[in-house]
Amino acid sequence: MHTQAIFELSQEAERLLQLALQNLNTLKTVSFTTQHDVNYFGQFQTGGAVPAKFSPRSILAQQAMLQNELRKITQHEMVLAIVGTVKAGKSTTINAIIGTEVLPNRNRPMTALPTLIRHTPGQREPVLHFPYVQPIEQLMNTLQIRLQQTDRETLSKHLEIDRDMAGLLTRISQGESFAKHYLGAQPIFHCLKSLNDLVRLSKALDVAFPFKAYAAIEHVPVIEVEFVHLAGMDEAYGQLTLLDTPGPNEAGQPHLQKMLQEQLSQASAVLAVLDYTQLKSVSDEDVRKAILGTASSVPLYALVNKFDQKDRNGDDAEQVKALISGTLMKGTIEPHHVFPVSSMWGYLANRARHELALHGKLPDPNEQRWVQDFADIALGRRWQSEDLADVGALRQAAELLWEDSQFAEPIQTVLHAAHANASMYALRSACQKLLNYTQGAEDYLNFRCQGLRIASQQLQHNIAALEDDMSLAASSQKAANVVSQSNMKLAVEAMSDFIRRYEQQINDNIQDYFQHGKVPEKLTRQALSFGTQRGHDFDARYETLSFDDEESAQIALHRIRASCEIILTAAQEKMTEELTHLFSYLEVELADTLRNTLKPIEARVAQGLAQAGFRTNISLPVFHVGLLNFNANQAFNELIEEQDIPVSQLRRQAGMRGTVARWLNSEDWGWEGYTVMQSRYVISLADVQHKLCQHVSDFLLQLNQNMATQIEMSVTEGMAAFFADFSHALEAIRLNLQQSLNVRQQNEDAVAALRQQLQQCVRITRYIHEDSRLLRDDIQTLFTVEQQ
Repeated sequence: MHTQAIFELSQEAERLLQLALQNLNTLKTVSFTTQHDVNYFGQFQTGGAVPAKFSPRSILAQQAMLQNELRKITQHEMVLAIVGTVKAGKSTTINAIIGTEVLPNRNRPMTALPTLIRHTPGQREPVLHFPYVQPIEQLMNTLQIRLQQTDRETLSKHLEIDRDMAGLLTRISQGESFAKHYLGAQPIFHCLKSLNDLVRLSKALDVAFPFKAYAAIEHVPVIEVEFVHLAGMDEAYGQLTLLDTPGPNEAGQPHLQKMLQEQLSQASAVLAVLDYTQLKSVSDEDVRKAILGTASSVPLYALVNKFDQKDRNGDDAEQVKALISGTLMKGTIEPHHVFPVSSMWGYLANRARHELALHGKLPDPNEQRWVQDFADIALGRRWQSEDLADVGALRQAAELLWEDSQFAEPIQTVLHAAHANASMYALRSACQKLLNYTQGAEDYLNFRCQGLRIASQQLQHNIAALEDDMSLAASSQKAANVVSQSNMKLAVEAMSDFIRRYEQQINDNIQDYFQHGKVPEKLTRQALSFGTQRGHDFDARYETLSFDDEESAQIALHRIRASCEIILTAAQEKMTEELTHLFSYLEVELADTLRNTLKPIEARVAQGLAQAGFRTNISLPVFHVGLLNFNANQAFNELIEEQDIPVSQLRRQAGMRGTVARWLNSEDWGWEGYTVMQSRYVISLADVQHKLCQHVSDFLLQLNQNMATQIEMSVTEGMAAFFADFSHALEAIRLNLQQSLNVRQQNEDAVAALRQQLQQCVRITRYIHEDSRLLRDDIQTLFTVEQQ
């Protein structure tokens, strides 16, 4: 590590950050900034006001962001933010990254507050520091009063009171506060679970939780523990810290989306935890939107968890990387930064390896539940207690499970690199934040400079023209909505016709199969990507298949189901391809509608729109194969019928005649006929065909309804958000022009003084920008040298 070079670059970064903070202080004092945070932008769907780019509130936010970068530079700290939804397995992933369990896993949101987890060499037992506990204590005092006014029965109607919640209620009633330090995994679990339950309780009692008090990263709880994967490695010149962030809408708190954005803006890199089984869900889409906003500021990585649940119809690793990089993340993340993994397997395997290395055995499974989970996965569910005594076999099983988890690659690529280059990541993050700040500040200040050069009469004319444009935009929105609704209706009708056409084709293929007893090779090749000769599954001349034992019937039915799945998979491949094109076509049509609608307005205010950060685009969710999965297993349930069939048999007659016939061993006489009932296992081919076709019909009907609803919601919400952003951008321009007009109406001395201040701010901003650009190049050069 080039320690001297890093020290010199850090000194330069500190100087530029201090200069930027001083420049922001100057902007707070001059009269051309917004003096009040009026809601001139209107309301977002979340109900929050959007501040002007350099209003006092916005300047404070930018100062807080730069102060945080300054803190990370001075402490040589690299902060890797982990973001994900509740069911994506974020806590399990963090435990797998650390190598031991420091975060609790419950089937509900667990990150009420952002939590820092800092790699601390030698700290084998985790310790949580929570020095800024005062806001929580004030909340508990308020809740104590509110609980005295609310009976338990009424509360239980609005809140699930489990054992943890009951303990928290007792704790509040007794006035027991949170401690500032917790040592050990269980006390930490209890603290974090209690904080999460406080969020739920506050919501039920309509008491505001003090989220804003923990917006600053230095106020959040900190866990110090040695990361198992980094133990014994050479000490890096810098400090690695994970930031466990609240997911968007976590714990039923929609405003956490804004808090998430603020926390991500303070990170040096972002690691998204996505659920392989829910890549197109609404919750995962919220995560993608949150991290897309940070794409230009910090490196992005993605762990696609639960990859162990991939079936034969699911996307493989390369397809997942391409999907996330190219489609879901719109090119903002490199494919080699996407890692399909099983966090649970990785956590269990590594913890078992660690325990075996330290103690030569695993703990008692009755005392530590994770051992049972490990044994179930690594040894099979029929494992016995004596299996845990074979240390050699356990080591091999743990290594194989670790390999299957595919966690080694992200540990090496992300964690080890972040630890080795923590100070470099901090430098790169600070440099990028400086460049983002200066670019925005220069755009804004140039706009203000232009306003000071324009005469008052011209400014008034521009404001009046812009107000006309805003009225035109409002009326244009109505016209655009009419066109978009028409496009949407046509798209939904086309989709319905397409699905009906494919349903008929699927039914024809199913009928052909039951008429001939085999699947055509063309469909097999289409479904399985390779040709194979499949023989006849049954004799199609008979309406039923009959077997002496149930096992033979099950084998025959399984063979039929496998062939029917080939038919469905072949249809699924073609439908996915065509539906993807349909969704893409609709998105293009909507974008053209918007461009044509707003073209006259954009031509007049293009420069102002760019300064306000507006971009003409609308994004709809793409169709993904996960939406189309026939999964016909249920269609083959209860299709084997057990029947009692009369069967004729022969036996020796009773009496003298039968006795004589046995003595003489006669085959021709001395016999009599009788009937017995015998069980047979029968499969009706007509019933199988009917049930399968009904399953296809029901599934496609539901698919059609779901996609129509999805398109309608996406178009409606997308258009509303688009025009809201457009109106917000126009209003920002109008406000800036109005501020310029107010300045122009002052005396000439005041205008001259303001012009001089403004020009000085512009010069400083350009100076910071140029030096930050040079610093970025030096950092990248050093990064390249270190990686060689």
